[in-house]
Amino acid sequence: MPEYSEKIKLEPNGSYTWMCAIDPAFYRGSIKPGLYACLGITVFILVFGGILSYKYNDREIFLIVAGCAGVFLLITAFFFGLAFKAEHPRETYVMSDIYIRSGYGRSAVFFHYDKARMVVITGKYIELQGKTTKMRVYTPEEDFPFISNYILNRLPGDCERRYEWSR
Repeated sequence: MPEYSEKIKLEPNGSYTWMCAIDPAFYRGSIKPGLYACLGITVFILVFGGILSYKYNDREIFLIVAGCAGVFLLITAFFFGLAFKAEHPRETYVMSDIYIRSGYGRSAVFFHYDKARMVVITGKYIELQGKTTKMRVYTPEEDFPFISNYILNRLPGDCERRYEWSR
């Protein structure tokens, strides 16, 4: 995995930000649910169009719906094809006193430290696991000690800690 990392920066609001290369296999696995959701939407549209076509005894309705579903599938295939071909994906992180954020905008994922039940520290990344959520935090190699200590100091006392060094 090539190192496409930015050093950690302290922002005026007291949070820390950085951008870091992430594991391509992990990245592909994390976008698969989005692909499955798009395929599920397509199936729903086709079934709904089939029901309307049958109810109104009009095949033209189904052809219009099938055409729309086909265009949706082409758009889905194009964008997810680009995403799956990414060889060096990167992620942006924001770390504050109460949460860590991965990504930005509407695709941002937040993990609040007080929700952590287990943390796995590997040397390449820190994986925070809650009751239903999980987040991997990749770090620049030179900033790993600071980031891991910052996160570990904010986790609840009953949070299980596992160390699996692999750098």
